[in-house]
Amino acid sequence: MKPILLAVLLAFGGSASATVLTFDHLPNEFDEIPDGYGGFNWNIDTTVGVVSGANASATSGSPGYANGVVSGANVAFNFGGDSPTTILRTVDDLFTFNSAFFTSSLGVQQLSFVGLLNGAEAFRSGTYTIGDTGPTQITLNWAGIDGLQIYSSLPTQWVLDDFSFEGAGTDGGDDDGGGDDGGGDDGGGDDGGGGDDGGGNGGTPVPEPLSLGLMGLGLAALGAARRRKQG
Repeated sequence: MKPILLAVLLAFGGSASATVLTFDHLPNEFDEIPDGYGGFNWNIDTTVGVVSGANASATSGSPGYANGVVSGANVAFNFGGDSPTTILRTVDDLFTFNSAFFTSSLGVQQLSFVGLLNGAEAFRSGTYTIGDTGPTQITLNWAGIDGLQIYSSLPTQWVLDDFSFEGAGTDGGDDDGGGDDGGGDDGGGDDGGGGDDGGGNGGTPVPEPLSLGLMGLGLAALGAARRRKQG
């Protein structure tokens, strides 16, 4: 194999990968997500459960459960619709919250997010509007946090699927890939001064910085090889 081609393959093969929690290996009859799943405690100040999206929509009359399924059959949701929901790391390391898909169980609601570090606010997002007709992917790429808070504008359930993050100690993770409550007053859309604003609606998946850098190196290597051949 030519050295240039090998370098390109290594560049693309060395990209950082995320862990994605799909909740599809958990009991799905409105069961509580067990603390420790994926390396997180899920039931800090609200109860977070997992359910078959289709079954929940059929029994509750709320279309968002079925419409919020991104992969498999299960979705996570906040049982009482209470706000905020706090998710904390159970292992002694920090993580990067990449993205997740959110759907309102019924109607339209607004979500905002706070990233926590040692119980204090490190990041605060803008406001995202979600509905019950399909999932909205919210991408934040917040690095170096140990907790995530999800604020809702309405006392109704939101639906969560494909929770994507990076970090070691991912006990209970599905696919490939503790602290205090803390953080934010109301989860509003203005910057809280503790970190970068996460933006608002319209967020799209953001390539990881390592992937972008390696991609650039690979393309540069291909260009250099082509110029030498033409010369």
